[in-house]
Amino acid sequence: MNHGPLIVLVTLAATGIYTMVGQMVPQKEVWPPKPIDTSKLESLDAEQLAAVGKTIFEPGGKGKCSECHYAGSRFPNLLNIGAEAGTRKPGYSDVDYISESIYEPNAFIVPGQNPGMPVINKPPIGLNDKEIKAVIAYIQSRGGTPTVTIATKLKYESAAGSAPAEEAGAPHAPRTPAQILSDFACATCHNLDKPDKLAGPSLFDVGQRLSKAEIYESILEPDAKIAAGFAPGMMAPMLKGGGFYDKVRAGELQALVEFLAAKKGK
Repeated sequence: MNHGPLIVLVTLAATGIYTMVGQMVPQKEVWPPKPIDTSKLESLDAEQLAAVGKTIFEPGGKGKCSECHYAGSRFPNLLNIGAEAGTRKPGYSDVDYISESIYEPNAFIVPGQNPGMPVINKPPIGLNDKEIKAVIAYIQSRGGTPTVTIATKLKYESAAGSAPAEEAGAPHAPRTPAQILSDFACATCHNLDKPDKLAGPSLFDVGQRLSKAEIYESILEPDAKIAAGFAPGMMAPMLKGGGFYDKVRAGELQALVEFLAAKKGK
């Protein structure tokens, strides 16, 4: 008996079902964070500035803060940090402590916590001083009262500069995750479509193994946590040498993390 026509019909039917189901599943689009018009922040009081800082801090915001600072993550939960910040380091006010934690994140590590937080006033996150003051005001409001305004002088402010690198450089159309992976030759060390290991771990199922916060950390601080069987000190020089941290924008990084988080090995 010739089963060829039956096989073709079954294949077509299965393809049609998968296509229909795929169209029924909501498709998530990843957009870059909305830009902050920092020229309008000078007139805001501390409470109003904290409201702006919340949009930077929370999911979808430019700062990516909530990706790592939540209950059960590898980094401190900041739920009540406004009340605790002034007690963390002797001689430091809450503003001193919070600003140092942002500009110099490895200067003081909370006991029991891990190093590895990226410096957020540098690419690819690249918050400027005004945006950082808004974030500080919001962090103060979590369990405390915001006091920071744009007029507040921070110890690290002059060294940080007033604008992130991505605002100073020539604009370019946002790249897709596939373009970023190609531009920086990620497939040279990471298998994207198979579980086979290369010089680095396979990214075929990275979304099964790592949370979004851990994926961010693996990109921004590659040596903070090394996968078993791999040597430290390899990925960071390649990314820095290729200009990844200077060229990839915050929105592009966000889309890349979303893309990798969706890779479940199927």
